[in-house]
Amino acid sequence: MSDINPAIRRVRSLAESEITTLLSNLASPVRLASQSPNGFPLISTLWAIYEDGIFWCITQHRTLLRRNLAANPRCAFEIALDGQRFKLLRGQGLASLDLADGGRMTECIINRYLTDPNGPIATGMRKQVLTEYAIAIRPRWVRGQGTR
Repeated sequence: MSDINPAIRRVRSLAESEITTLLSNLASPVRLASQSPNGFPLISTLWAIYEDGIFWCITQHRTLLRRNLAANPRCAFEIALDGQRFKLLRGQGLASLDLADGGRMTECIINRYLTDPNGPIATGMRKQVLTEYAIAIRPRWVRGQGTR
């Protein structure tokens, strides 16, 4: 007897247009895996935006995630989807860190995820913008998993 659920369908790499359609205006976090210096993975949950073929997140200078990606840009990610053709998007990519773009991405994240862009959470995020890194994840592949 097979352990594979026939309702689950795996799709090889999705086209960028499909990814864009699935993620347009999505306000769902990404789980991002990076490799720690000890060789074990670290999973971080971050707010993310998909823009022009790149997954964008932000992280502070002092985080383990920033340290891990600076040392090794290879990463993996997963995004849960609600009410979509697929239940999950998973992929691997290469991450780059950019302190100069941290402010722009902080504002994009605030506008996408926060109901009050001038509230205490947004204010706190803006206070940290000088040490906020934009993470640009360029996917090597992205697969959808779910039901049709």
